[in-house]
Amino acid sequence: MKIPKLTILVLLVLFLERNSTSQPLDYDKEYNLAQTNLDRGNYSLALNGFTKLMNSDPANPKAAYTSFYYAISANALDQKDKAKDMFLQITKNHTNWDKMPDTYLWLSKLYFELSSPNQGIYYAAKVEGAPAVMLLASEIKRSYLAQFNTVTLSSLLVEHEDAEIAEYLVLSMMKVSYEQREYGRIDSLISYYKLNSRKSEIPDDIFKEKYKVAVMLPLFNERLWASGIYMHKSLAVDIYEGIRLAASEFDSTKISLEVFDTKKDSTTTLSIVENGQLAGVDGIIGPLYPKPIYLVSQYASVQKINHLNPVSTNSRLIEKSPYAFLLRTGGKTIGTQMAEFVAGKFENKQCAIYYGPRLSDSLAAFNYAEQMLADSFQIVIMQRSRTESARELFDSLTSSISVVDTVELQRMWDEGEKVKFMPRRDSLLLKVDSIGHIFIASDNKAIAAEVMAAIISRGDSTQIIGLGNWYSAANAGLDIMEELGVWLVMQEFEDMLLPNNIRIRNRYVLENHKKPSKYFYYGYYAMKFIGNALLKHGVYFQNGQKYEPNDMAWFDYKDSQDNKRMAVIQLKNGVTNIVKKSNLE
Repeated sequence: MKIPKLTILVLLVLFLERNSTSQPLDYDKEYNLAQTNLDRGNYSLALNGFTKLMNSDPANPKAAYTSFYYAISANALDQKDKAKDMFLQITKNHTNWDKMPDTYLWLSKLYFELSSPNQGIYYAAKVEGAPAVMLLASEIKRSYLAQFNTVTLSSLLVEHEDAEIAEYLVLSMMKVSYEQREYGRIDSLISYYKLNSRKSEIPDDIFKEKYKVAVMLPLFNERLWASGIYMHKSLAVDIYEGIRLAASEFDSTKISLEVFDTKKDSTTTLSIVENGQLAGVDGIIGPLYPKPIYLVSQYASVQKINHLNPVSTNSRLIEKSPYAFLLRTGGKTIGTQMAEFVAGKFENKQCAIYYGPRLSDSLAAFNYAEQMLADSFQIVIMQRSRTESARELFDSLTSSISVVDTVELQRMWDEGEKVKFMPRRDSLLLKVDSIGHIFIASDNKAIAAEVMAAIISRGDSTQIIGLGNWYSAANAGLDIMEELGVWLVMQEFEDMLLPNNIRIRNRYVLENHKKPSKYFYYGYYAMKFIGNALLKHGVYFQNGQKYEPNDMAWFDYKDSQDNKRMAVIQLKNGVTNIVKKSNLE
């Protein structure tokens, strides 16, 4: 009988396999070969070699090393899950192996790389005994902790209560702007985990018998010297007059002023800074314009001098330095807090947002919009405008199309009139009362006037919310604002019916025979704030302000660099009424 060729081939293969397996494997020789391939970077050959060794003799004295180098070869080939699984087998099969710290080190590294930081931290903590390996485990752990954000680090700390995690959590929390830092939590972490105090670059409190406040404003004193009077008083002069009045209410032996005329240009300001004229000052009010602000902010940050802008609501001015403050609430804070306040006030979830050309207007508008969207509101209009284009706001809100007047048509039919032409009427493109409220992030009177006029023309019951003291503008239209029930978001100290404002206004009128501008009040309250803060909390008054507010009710700088003491004010019967006060909580 003739045997098929295929059968012969199968028998030959089986014979060769039995013959090869019957020959004992030279473990040491194969191990050295696999090790050489690993050292030379031939990772595929090394992995194959170590695989053969593990299959041949699991009980060999070198079995732990074989498994270890198998895992290293797999990792080098980017087979991280395979490497991790083999290291885990080593922890189960070779519990007393003297290289277990190295195994835990690799497991920590692999779990971090595989986005399992909890396991990475767990195995890093198991690395004990060998100082060099422990140091390397700590370095790996720290390198990954430095990449995590505050949320992840907070979660890891709950799981592990580890001082290194707490340290990086504090560092992460310090990366936000000074006004946004949660110092209560930071201090608690530092205390509980006995960390080095990195909570603030602010020096410790310094108290003095007398404090010097520098006033840096574009006063253009030469104009005064030439004529003896200001022909046209600038806002800077109004601010200075307010500062001077407030300063007169302090004990002159404890608070003194030093006035610098910046002349609205960077050259003069730079000269003041470079000539050392600000040496020894404990606080600065001003400047007002971008280039001088930048120069003084740079200098003050290096010299650690607190400086207060009496006018701006530009949140960007306080983001890069813990020594910069705004007298008024910054645009970001206004937008966020006002949105939180109005979120539960309207059943109609559609709103419109108009904002002015200034950066602070944009910050208020976009932070408001972000919060509104998060609270399930729909923003049907979001439009930027300037004084010269404000009329476009009226036109967009009142634009209409001609449609068939179905009511008139029905009447004509009912009364038997012959319909020769279809009756028509104008219909607003934006339906009446389709918007629940409008937020105008600007104190621009032209923008405000056009929006209010459009709402009256439309006959809406839409709530208008404005920003700033519109009442102080010339031809403010108080009757219209009262008719529409406009809400105005402003500083509490801008309420002209405050007894203190009535007092200082009467004093100003007595001396100047006219009413003060709003800038006079900004200057007055800037000086009142910084003077009281210095006397109560010392040179670095933010240390104290973090935990308790200023004695004066119009300021709230707790954990903040802008004044969160805002109010929502509405005009009723010709009198301002507070809808909501404090920081809108």
